[in-house]
Amino acid sequence: MKSANIEDEPIIELNYFDNEYDKHFAIKAFRYAKQLMDAPSFDAFRLKQIRPETELTSDSEIIDWILSYVDTCYHPVGTCKMGNDDNAVVDANLKVHGIEQLRVIDASIMPIIVSGNTNAPTIMIAEKGADLILRNGIV
Repeated sequence: MKSANIEDEPIIELNYFDNEYDKHFAIKAFRYAKQLMDAPSFDAFRLKQIRPETELTSDSEIIDWILSYVDTCYHPVGTCKMGNDDNAVVDANLKVHGIEQLRVIDASIMPIIVSGNTNAPTIMIAEKGADLILRNGIV
């Protein structure tokens, strides 16, 4: 939150590649994908490389290129995960731990991302949240 004013837009920091492991894994994945696409079995199907525009050889070149193109695809999940461990934000009734009269009812409560599109599970979370509120109220 930027302020106590509910009309203010929230500050959303996605923290892409703030963790060194994330950078290492992205570089490794990039190199693997490049190796796969350069395999002789793809010779008949390979077209001119569009991106990256030049050959990237160093880790810093690769991560800089990745950071220039990274995007959310608007399906972030898991930022307010449900559970009862120390990293969980909401309980099974979607209530925020330690805060009264506040629920989180969106894809952020998913402890892990589903293997498919997040739309249907998010709708189900919303349906369940609406049912909980209608049955029990916000509290």
